[in-house]
Amino acid sequence: MIRPSVGHPRKSRLLLLSPALQRRLLWLAAIVAVVAYYPRFLKGDGLQVFVAAAECMLRGETPLHCKTLIFAYPPFFALLSIPMTVMPVWLRDVFWYALLLGTIFASLGLCEILARSLFPAAWSERDLALLRVFTFLLTLKFILAVLENQAYDSIAFVFIPLGLLALQQRRSVLGGASLAAAAALKVTPLIFLPYLLLKGRLAGALAFAVVVVLLTVLPDILLPPKESWHTVTWLRGVMFAPFLADAKSVSFQFWVTDSPMNQSFHAAVSRIFSEIDQPQQFALAVRTVSGLYMAIVAAILLRSRADDRLVAVDGALLVVSGLLLSPVSSQSHFIGLMLAYALLVAALIKVSSMRTFIAAMVLASFVLATATSNDAVGRAFTSWALSHDLPMWGTLLLVVLLGLVIWFFTAKKVASAMPG
Repeated sequence: MIRPSVGHPRKSRLLLLSPALQRRLLWLAAIVAVVAYYPRFLKGDGLQVFVAAAECMLRGETPLHCKTLIFAYPPFFALLSIPMTVMPVWLRDVFWYALLLGTIFASLGLCEILARSLFPAAWSERDLALLRVFTFLLTLKFILAVLENQAYDSIAFVFIPLGLLALQQRRSVLGGASLAAAAALKVTPLIFLPYLLLKGRLAGALAFAVVVVLLTVLPDILLPPKESWHTVTWLRGVMFAPFLADAKSVSFQFWVTDSPMNQSFHAAVSRIFSEIDQPQQFALAVRTVSGLYMAIVAAILLRSRADDRLVAVDGALLVVSGLLLSPVSSQSHFIGLMLAYALLVAALIKVSSMRTFIAAMVLASFVLATATSNDAVGRAFTSWALSHDLPMWGTLLLVVLLGLVIWFFTAKKVASAMPG
């Protein structure tokens, strides 16, 4: 028998393949996975709600008041869903699946660009592979949540890294407009408007304000309803409803629910003080928690205000903050953590002095936010983890890490040594 000679260990057959062939095999595996997942995607019902809302709008009704329909999303998205009303069902399903996958892959690519720009030194093929693989794996649960629910969170999110990239390149108007598009689709990106003002990007802030107002009222301009404006109805019935009435009289109880699937500060506090039965204690607690958190984040952002290298880190911190401060943040919303994880994996690869600490914290965040609540650990443990807000605590760890990255870049002893 012929044995391998000493000093020449047998290499993996995959590593013996040319890089071009390896890429083809990876793409083939990705295509197989996408096709295999399609039947599970079809089990979701989010698309039916979006199309029904668009049909209501075409009839001159506000989606919020359509019978047998609960559509609390901004009217602008119902307007964008109108083209799907004329598609056959099979084509509509394929189109939506392709659109979600396209925005997910585009988001991964944009987050990679932002992460690499934070550390612009040369990236080896090995380091790039690590960045891509770990960013994908750390976010996989939330990617699958978008697909399983047929949610549109990836469509809204893709505009955020796109806008941050524009801001990084000093294209403030384009950056503000892109972030405004995200805000018109999902309300939480409105948090970027005060950030633009803090950064002194007045043109970007103006573009943001104009675009978000225009897109928000566009349904009323193109398809005016028979009764009250779409925008006015939505603002009164959804966005400002908790502030215009007490919790018991809010029409849409998801605003006041303590469902374990909701992992925001709002829900965490409501699991301690009932928003309905203990409204005063709840209001005091949630305002205290939110106020302290916003003060801490504001202090971090003031530290990075003058350093445009940190726009992506600022953006990741604001996305995380939007999730924590929102009244409702479910699993599909947390696809926004993709940017934070990409930046932290890049720091893990490139900052050797903090590698052990960052690795431990990222692992802890992943365990709390993902590994403790999924099919693998069972329903009982998942229910316990969600009811004890473990994903929220895992998300909070990312705030600590992002603040650490900002400190690292802005500390005098290292600022002069950092590239760019």
